[in-house]
Amino acid sequence: MLIVATLDTSLGWESGDVERILIASGVWVSPFTITEATVCCNELGGRSPSLVTTVKGLLDEFDAAVVAQKAANVGADAGRVLKKADVLEWDTERSGTPYDGALRERARVKQELGLIFGSCPVLSGGGSDSVIALYRS
Repeated sequence: MLIVATLDTSLGWESGDVERILIASGVWVSPFTITEATVCCNELGGRSPSLVTTVKGLLDEFDAAVVAQKAANVGADAGRVLKKADVLEWDTERSGTPYDGALRERARVKQELGLIFGSCPVLSGGGSDSVIALYRS
């Protein structure tokens, strides 16, 4: 039987924040992860209200990076492959593309969320490439 936790909105959280945190952290959204992340959010808000504001700002930055990534996907060169070129020149003024910048921003937000929620087994490290702790009842 899964115990459902309720997000304490008096701490500054809003409905949907838990799911946004899970997605930005690269963690699957399921009843178990939602419950665990909700408990972690309530604990974090009780310990440090300023971190709630920080997390919400990071979520907004993540959303902006997703929008930038989508825009880069539909840009003029999206889906085009270089077939032939007479001369190759390295662009030393900037590194990468707008798409690369959006990916780096998403990775930065994921890392910062992992540091903030370091004591939360579901969110610390995050993603399908990490291990999720199993609890015995």
